[in-house]
Amino acid sequence: WLKALSTFSEDLSGTITARRAQSLQCNAMAAGDIAALDRTARIAIVGGGIGGLTFARALQLQGFERVEVLEQWAEVKVRGGHIGCRPAEQGGALGVLETLGLLRQVEAVAPSARGTLQRMCNGREIAVVEDYHLGPRIMRETLQHILLESVAPGTVRFGAGLRDIRERADHVELSLEDGAAGRYDLVVAADGINSVVAQKLWPDESSKDFAGFVTYVCMAEGAFVPANTWYDNFVDCGDHGFCVRCLSGFGASGRRDMAGFVVRSDTPVSNSWDAEGTKEQVHAFLDAMEARGCRPEWLSDLVEKSERVWRWGIFEHAPKRSWISPGGRTVLLGDAAHAMAPFLGLGAQAAMLDAEALAEELARGRPLADALREYEARRKGPCEQVQANAKFEGRLITSCGATAAYWRAALPWLLRVQVGLLESPRPYLQRVGSVLRHALVLGHGAVERVGALFGSEGWRLAQKTKQR
Repeated sequence: WLKALSTFSEDLSGTITARRAQSLQCNAMAAGDIAALDRTARIAIVGGGIGGLTFARALQLQGFERVEVLEQWAEVKVRGGHIGCRPAEQGGALGVLETLGLLRQVEAVAPSARGTLQRMCNGREIAVVEDYHLGPRIMRETLQHILLESVAPGTVRFGAGLRDIRERADHVELSLEDGAAGRYDLVVAADGINSVVAQKLWPDESSKDFAGFVTYVCMAEGAFVPANTWYDNFVDCGDHGFCVRCLSGFGASGRRDMAGFVVRSDTPVSNSWDAEGTKEQVHAFLDAMEARGCRPEWLSDLVEKSERVWRWGIFEHAPKRSWISPGGRTVLLGDAAHAMAPFLGLGAQAAMLDAEALAEELARGRPLADALREYEARRKGPCEQVQANAKFEGRLITSCGATAAYWRAALPWLLRVQVGLLESPRPYLQRVGSVLRHALVLGHGAVERVGALFGSEGWRLAQKTKQR
């Protein structure tokens, strides 16, 4: 049975790989035979976020001397809470920090931890993973400053917003909003989901799509969440559902705990940096938890002591045909390539893994087209899988009615698949895990469609009949 599943997974993977190879071949033909970049090549990184700074640091460690980061903001500007730097088997970038020589600095602020992954529905425990590697959880702003201080002085130009980009046969021309211009041998777009570079060179593939979720994030200084715990509570209200996810993290000023509330929405909501919510909006979630007897006192305390409440619509990109430009001298990295829902906590880490892979390929001394093609082959497939898994996670944790019942039954199996198979070092077990996860995804979709057909009233009637 396991061999049959593994064979099916290999066949499916082979089909996807063949299609991806056709895309890569088209890019190689378009790019032509561009020589390898030597260590004096001019490389521009558009975007000074975590992905862009990671790439700059990785390039400079490889000996590239003329690396320039162009950041549109006048200073470091970040949003969101912590980043959990998880091990490679969880899809995380802990190894990247070690390669960059920055792990000790990160752990000096946010020590690595092992703890409990606790998942509940209406306060009732349905799955637990003990001794789970939570990794160091560090505030985004703190990590960004560590990365900024690790690159050579003068690498980052703040207030350097991009106005236009033009690819030529032997260089790329960048025009900035302040009137400055420059010529580069390679441009790497790490400018996020609203990438100006992608809009210019991939105009038909750069629109962002509302994923159908809104998240409210509360952050408070101090200890609120139980120690070394990843707290997930899925609240099924019958006709709608939401998730509360709470984690501890650390920044330059000490411990900061975060509570995120996720709910579905048919109406797009802004995802701008400074989009604000209110505590009154969060109180509606707390009241729903109180009505079901599953509101911990520490959560109410965390919300009340939060300095502010962020409210973001969740947007994503559809997979692009390629991350390599037609001219072969511009490539996408991070959210510019694969913006994804945040429900697996792997978006920033995926950007860091992109940066590591691209720097490694450029350092091998092969023709530029080969280096970019290999980078895309290494990262595009895994990132698109994370995109799909993250959106599925969002649908799971906001389920209600019959779909939530399926979720409660399937979750223990899903965690066993995740921890026992997908995170296994053995490739054939990973393939089996992928097939089993896909089966659970199909089951969830089928139950959700049936639930939509009969509606919440039908589900409540079925529950009453079952109780009789």
